[in-house]
Order: sequence, then structure tokens, then C-alpha cells
Amino acid sequence: MTAEISLFCYRLQSLGKARLKHFIRQFHRLRKYFLNSTEISNPCVELKDVRELLSALDDCSIDWNSVTAGYISLAMGRHVNSQLIADNFHIAVPFRFMLWLVAKRKVLLSKGMALLTASQLPQVFVAVFRQWLKYGVLLAKMRQPNVTTGDDRFKLLFAECRVNAFSVYA
Repeated sequence: MTAEISLFCYRLQSLGKARLKHFIRQFHRLRKYFLNSTEISNPCVELKDVRELLSALDDCSIDWNSVTAGYISLAMGRHVNSQLIADNFHIAVPFRFMLWLVAKRKVLLSKGMALLTASQLPQVFVAVFRQWLKYGVLLAKMRQPNVTTGDDRFKLLFAECRVNAFSVYA
């Protein structure tokens, strides 16, 4: 999981302005689709976590265009008014999804929410990716239960996923 998340971070940071805007638009479309298509009466814990995180992002009363513009300005090295944008807008995310930032004291906390600035926008996507990855591993295990019993590499992978479910990432 750590390697997949690191690769995701690297690829996200490598995006140019146009590709980043496209990624964010696609993210919002997929977020809405996922929330509308996964209403299950008794969902598993992993699905509940994905839904909780995406719902929190849906409930934000922030201007996503301004946050995106602030992040792009910071990422592309143009700091004209970007610090003002970064200081004025926060993305509220349940703190348990941002444990690595909380542990390093890199976010403000308020009423159980981690308040991320525009410069921390990739961390929001990383948190979502991590939750989707955990859910995907669970689905793979449910659909192919013999995968984990027939191959020692998968036994180690699933054991590692269980052990590192709440580990802190750099």
C-alpha cells in the first residue's frame, strides 16, 4: 500500500496545470457517482470509510475553484496572492483520515476535523486514494478468496494491509 500511495503522490505532483484541473474535475465526477451508486443498507467498514471521507468533501462549504487555483499557483511556483488563498480556505476532513499530518502537527484541528489548506490539496486526494485502495483490496479478497490461500506473496500482502491499516505515512 505504501508503494502504491507513493507512486500516486509522485504522479499527482508531476501533473501540469491543465492535467491537474482535468484530474480534479474527474475526481469530483467520480466522487458524486460513487456516493450516488453505493447506498447499501449494511456496508462493510471499508466502504463506510470511503463514503464518510467523500461525504465530508461533499459537505465542504468552500470554493473548490479557489482552492484549486491556490494549489496550482503554489505548485507552479507563482506565489502571487497564493498565500492569501492558502490561508483563507480550508478543506475540512475527519482527522482520522489525516493521521500522518496530525502526527506531524501540519494541520489545524477543529471539532474532530483536520483543516487542510490549498497547499495540502494533494493530501486530500492521497487520503481518498488510500481508502479506495483498502476497499479495492477487500473486494479482490471477497471475489477471489483463493488468491490469498494459494500464493504466499498475497498472504504477505494482505497481512501487511491489515497491519498497516492505520500507519502514519511521510
